[in-house]
Amino acid sequence: MSSLAMWYETYATLGLLVVGWFVFYLLARFLKLERFGVELHPLYAMYKSTRLNSVLIRVGSWRPGLWRVVGNVGVASFFGQVAFMTYMLFLNLYRFLYVPAEASPVMPLIPGVTIQFQSMVWFLAAAGVVILLHELSHGVMCAVEGIEVRSAALLVAVVTFGGAVEPDEESLGRAGLMSKLRVFASGSLVNLVTGLLVVGVFSVVGGSLPRVVGVFLNWLYFLSINLAMVNMLPIYPLDGGQMVREYLATKPGWGRVLERMTMFSFLALMVSNLLLSLVKFGLVPIL
Repeated sequence: MSSLAMWYETYATLGLLVVGWFVFYLLARFLKLERFGVELHPLYAMYKSTRLNSVLIRVGSWRPGLWRVVGNVGVASFFGQVAFMTYMLFLNLYRFLYVPAEASPVMPLIPGVTIQFQSMVWFLAAAGVVILLHELSHGVMCAVEGIEVRSAALLVAVVTFGGAVEPDEESLGRAGLMSKLRVFASGSLVNLVTGLLVVGVFSVVGGSLPRVVGVFLNWLYFLSINLAMVNMLPIYPLDGGQMVREYLATKPGWGRVLERMTMFSFLALMVSNLLLSLVKFGLVPIL
């Protein structure tokens, strides 16, 4: 498919989304959905309520033992993800310094620069899926572990959607260490599984998919895997950083020092890769 055709499909889809959003916004105003807790804004709508908690509780009450096993897998995968990211970041840093031709770019997400405009719709749609799954998994694991959720929110915008779960800090603080670790690890595990499932879809039917679906799935894979990996780095307030903080809090004295040393070491590793990438490659499109 030519670049012109890709632009046409993108803008046609964007136009339909804008028209659909305009119709939804007018209907929501006419029906006065604000009465039901919906916050309406010109570019987005949010439903934030404790009523969504019952949904999380119902899902979490289905085979809670199985959910805990899933949570334990997430905690175990934390070590593998951190080890993998450490290896890849050090390897890439080595290549930047000694074998520049083999180094890989490390790019920030900048709309219109590293994210091309013709991919923006599919990037936002994929980001919505990734964030929603991530937050819902946190909420379900909170329900499984008996941790109160202060509120849950669903967000719908012109070209994307998402969600957020806000655990009650006091309830979370009273939970046991493994309960906290399972809650923090669950989001990245779901994102990792999502990315692997997309790989499976591509391996089976990738060649027959429409171009725009392929672009969406590429972004879904990219964001799922990268969020899963980066979010597990021991850098607070990332989930991995919160896991490390909770564990080292049980080690009075040297625990806090080790947490900070670990966090700043990984920050230095990430920033070094980013700066060297910008020097060598500049800002280039990701996909």
